[in-house]
Amino acid sequence: MFVGEVIVVVDDRGRVLIPSEYRRRLNLKPGSKLKLKIVEGNVVLEPLLPKPVKVKANRKWGSEAFLDAGEATFGEY
Repeated sequence: MFVGEVIVVVDDRGRVLIPSEYRRRLNLKPGSKLKLKIVEGNVVLEPLLPKPVKVKANRKWGSEAFLDAGEATFGEY
């Protein structure tokens, strides 16, 4: 797990820039949604997980449904 510390500045519109190295390591893309909460006086940002995708019944499954171990991923990676 990547752990680090950096000083950022809140601009006049309340925005904070997450440095590119942190965005890259956390796989944050333009449009990524984060949950902001206050925990013991600290600001905490957590990525929102994508909603599960429903699959229609009686669908013929292709090779994408049966991945090899280690290939299965969830969400947009």
